[in-house]
Amino acid sequence: MTMRKSLDADGPTLPSANGALVPAALAPGRSLAERYTVLDFLGQGGMGLVLAAYDARLDRRVALKLLRTRADGSSGREEKARLVREAQSMARLSHPNVVAVYDAGTLEDGSLFIAMEFVEGQTLRRWCAQQPRSWRQVLATYLEAGRGLEAAHAAGLIHRDFKPDNVLVGKDGRARVTDFGLARLKQSEALPAAPEPAEGSSPAGASAPADELTVTGSVVGTPRYMAPEQLLEGRRGDVRTDVFSFCASLYEALYGQFAFDGKTLMELMEAHAAGRVKPPPSTSEVPAWVARTVLSGLSRDPSRRPGSMAALLAELADDPQARRRGRALAGGLVVLLALLAGLVVWGWLDERERGCGGMEQHLAGIWDAPTKARVDQALLATGVSYAPDTARRTAAQLDGYADAWVKMRTEVCEAAGRTAQAGTLAALRESCLERRRSRLGALTELLARGPDRALVDRAVDAAQSLPPLDDCADAEALTAAVPPPEDPSVRARVEALEAQADRLEALYEAGKYPEGLELGEALLREVDTVAYAPLRARALYVMAELQEPVGDYEGSKELARRAIVAAAQGKDARLGARAWSQLLFVLGARQGRGEEALTLSLALEAAVELADDPVSRADADNTLGIMFVTLERHEEARQRHARALAVREKILGPEHPHTSLSLGNLGRALLGLGRYEEARQVHERAVALREKVLGPEHPVTAFPLTHLGTSLSALGRYEEAKDAFERALALREKGVGPDDPVAHAVFVGLGNALSALGRHDEARMAHERALALGEKALGPESSYLALALNGLGRALRGLGRHEEARLRHERALALQEKALGPNHAGLAATLLGLGELELALDRPAQALPLLERALTLAGVEDRANVQMALAEALGASPPERPRARSLAAQAEAYWRELGHQPNLDRVARWLATHPER
Repeated sequence: MTMRKSLDADGPTLPSANGALVPAALAPGRSLAERYTVLDFLGQGGMGLVLAAYDARLDRRVALKLLRTRADGSSGREEKARLVREAQSMARLSHPNVVAVYDAGTLEDGSLFIAMEFVEGQTLRRWCAQQPRSWRQVLATYLEAGRGLEAAHAAGLIHRDFKPDNVLVGKDGRARVTDFGLARLKQSEALPAAPEPAEGSSPAGASAPADELTVTGSVVGTPRYMAPEQLLEGRRGDVRTDVFSFCASLYEALYGQFAFDGKTLMELMEAHAAGRVKPPPSTSEVPAWVARTVLSGLSRDPSRRPGSMAALLAELADDPQARRRGRALAGGLVVLLALLAGLVVWGWLDERERGCGGMEQHLAGIWDAPTKARVDQALLATGVSYAPDTARRTAAQLDGYADAWVKMRTEVCEAAGRTAQAGTLAALRESCLERRRSRLGALTELLARGPDRALVDRAVDAAQSLPPLDDCADAEALTAAVPPPEDPSVRARVEALEAQADRLEALYEAGKYPEGLELGEALLREVDTVAYAPLRARALYVMAELQEPVGDYEGSKELARRAIVAAAQGKDARLGARAWSQLLFVLGARQGRGEEALTLSLALEAAVELADDPVSRADADNTLGIMFVTLERHEEARQRHARALAVREKILGPEHPHTSLSLGNLGRALLGLGRYEEARQVHERAVALREKVLGPEHPVTAFPLTHLGTSLSALGRYEEAKDAFERALALREKGVGPDDPVAHAVFVGLGNALSALGRHDEARMAHERALALGEKALGPESSYLALALNGLGRALRGLGRHEEARLRHERALALQEKALGPNHAGLAATLLGLGELELALDRPAQALPLLERALTLAGVEDRANVQMALAEALGASPPERPRARSLAAQAEAYWRELGHQPNLDRVARWLATHPER
């Protein structure tokens, strides 16, 4: 007889780790919905319980909200509807300040659950009470929560129960809005007003303590934080009711008292009806401008409140002291800009005398007909098949950039003489455009200097990666920067060194790392002699970028740190943010020190906020997404890469190489989550994008093709996967040659697909080729060789060459344990290979310890295969048959969700021959 998993409060209970009594059916270790293992009890409310659980399918910790079964056995239809509404509402949102929802469904007894992001932290109420907080700290955290609420409104949702208990503050300090059980769509019909109480009677619960009530029925919410129109008139609410609740919560946090007096619900309703807000304490340090904004949000009349959360948050963030500091800084800049204008006024006068036409003459020798011909000739002379296509596409990119430069330069010239202020800004814009002209010249000079096979591969992307001209129209950024030196001789020296920095950037974008490092070392020595911080920051940052691809990670980090300081000295917030991204990328992604990098992520976030630049934000999200992948926190990685992709598509355009990079990173995060069909769609899009931008024969397209093949293999679509891998190999071999080290990963994927198709000898040859390339490129001790070694072991096993297979798997295991340690998830595939080898030799007893260990390590990509192999090992023992069938059923459920037909056939055959008894 099995225990019925019920939330019945009258059933047997057990103490949880934190001392609370929970139903025995929900004790730690119990399995729910054949997927979630209960870890601990987190809390309870009027509607149910919240548990910490482990999601076996996606290999992550989650919070489970479970609807409490009514003691009287009634259906609780309204509560169930609310829980479903919460799941549906929250699933509509994807925002860093809203708790993410992953899943919803029913348990075995028919009760409902939702699975959501597990946030290590506490409620906003407890966060405020934990220790004394300054009003600035409180306001900053509430502004984060407000942004989550604003995102809900943008998605068409009204929360209707915002309060400090429904906001979680994680250990990372980030606030996240949760508990959308009372949310509704803004378009929904309003409920009828609550019936007026009969004369001489009191509303239900009117004498109950106001702090203990959460009103349900036609009026829903928590009275302390409900807007008068909700509490008194029974309206369902709109954006302004959430504004009221937010301000009531913020008032309480700022002043340590409730906004409205009232110990009972009746007293509270009377205070709301009268609009009787308690005056803030006279000893409070909260400034008047904050108080005015909060009190406006508590207005009895909804029309007198801010019209949206965005408007409210803008007022709360508009610090007059910060504005005064900004005006003082601007006053100082006026003097500096006047000096700058004086230095260049002769140029403007000369320009106006000649007129503002013919700006294309400034591009003579930079991008004109002779230069185009030299670039075209150099690219074609490489002789590779895709050189003509690349030359045409590169020229088109550079033509567009040059035309836009001429147009903007003409506009700057025409604006220069209108007013003194316009002339000053025009001088800054002209200086910015001169940097862009020089950067364009550095690239065309590089492309035109002679046949260079590597440059053909990078030419189109390098042209697309030229610095955006729109920055030269950003008045705020231009005036924030430290102006060039006043001394004409020093200024001339700076301009000459800026041109060298332009060449340094071009070498980096073209992949000429050793040449760039040689130039950069000399440039840094020269830069130190002029004491101009913006130039020093730029040179340090590009040198940090150049050090990373040649493997000098410590050097790259040190240069990035120096660039951060120099950027701050030069008032270049955007470059400072990019330098922080570079530092965290090297530390977290290249050196694998993700936890250490995570401790610095707050500094990166702060730098991005100071930069106030969407491209810098996208760069930071991309860096953090890569870091989260190294930490196997794939959902956080997915969120970061999705946000970076959206920004890059909007700002840089859908065909920019950084957009393509974000597509690939998003696809890899989805692979890590086991969301293979979504990953397939993303990588197919990446393939189409690269083919459109680079042409059908360009070898770079092999990268998204390889990821596409991996996605298809994970879905059991092995023929299609084989085709993708073979296309990728054809591109690399034709474009690069037979010894291309990149082909190592492609051969591994091809070999795995061939093994799955039963073509074991072809698979053996593919993996042997992968191993040879990997050993040559990475050395014989690299743990990355385990991929080829395990694939080769599987192919040899399929050929019946068992001892040879064992040697490959054991070498893979030794390499991984030495490099990664004994408990790394990467060992699961190797242990699986050894376990399956023992099963092939009909030695299930020897397979068991290997597969049990693999199960403890397996991530989402390996877990089902390990479960099935372990089921096969256990199935030989009748007493272990129930567990074996349970493991097989778990694997079957996972493969059914994927639509992985070959594996579904495998498990069906096994279940048919291994009945439970």
